[in-house]
Amino acid sequence: MKKIFFPFFYLVSGFVFSQSNFELGLLPKAIFSKEISEKTKWINSVELRTILYDDNFQITHSLIDLSTILSQTTGLNQSFNFGYILRARDQEIIHRTFQYYNFVNQYGSLKLAHRFAFEQFFQSKKRTTYRIRYQISAEKPLNGERVDVNEFYLKMGNEYLYNFDNNLEIRFTPYLGFRATKKDRIEIGFDYRISEFIENSTMNNLWFRTTWYISLD
Repeated sequence: MKKIFFPFFYLVSGFVFSQSNFELGLLPKAIFSKEISEKTKWINSVELRTILYDDNFQITHSLIDLSTILSQTTGLNQSFNFGYILRARDQEIIHRTFQYYNFVNQYGSLKLAHRFAFEQFFQSKKRTTYRIRYQISAEKPLNGERVDVNEFYLKMGNEYLYNFDNNLEIRFTPYLGFRATKKDRIEIGFDYRISEFIENSTMNNLWFRTTWYISLD
C-alpha cells in the first residue's frame, strides 16, 4: 500500500505549504446500475457539490452532474466504459463525453483496480478541451477474504488528471465502505484534490464525500 500511494504523498509534501487557495465542501453521489446482458451494464448517477468554505467565506451550491454510462466487460477482469455527463454550474452548461478502460487484479483479499480515461469537454462559445486520467485504487475487507452483507471495507484511491491547458490535478480518496444488502452499499470518506501548481498558484479542495451504490437488478 505504501508503494502504491507514495507518489501522491511525495508531490503533496512539495506543494501543500506553498501559496494556495482552499475550498471545503460536500460531495454526495448516488449511482444506479442495471445489467442489460451478461457482459453489459447501464450505470446512471447524480452528484451534487456544495462549497462550505472558500476564500470568501461563502456557502454556495457549486454544481450538479448527471451521468449515464454503458459498461462492457471484455475479459475476466477488464471492461470498457463509454459515457456522457451533463454538468450544470451557475448559469453554465457543460457537456462531457468519456472513454474508460478498467482492469482489476485480485491478491488474496486485496483488490487492486486501474483505470485509464480520455475525456472531452464541450461548452457554448468555448473551444473543446481534452483531459486524460489515470487512477489506481485498492479495496480490502475488514473481515475475511471478501465483503459480505453487513460488513465494512476500506478503499484507497490515487488519481492523476491532466488537461491540455497545462494543468495537472492529483486526487487522494480514502473511504470506509459498508455493504448494507446484496444490492446496495455506501462509502463515506474524503476527496482531497490539489491542482494548478504548475503555474505556482496551488488550489486545494477537500470534499466530504458520500457515495451510495444501488443495484436495480
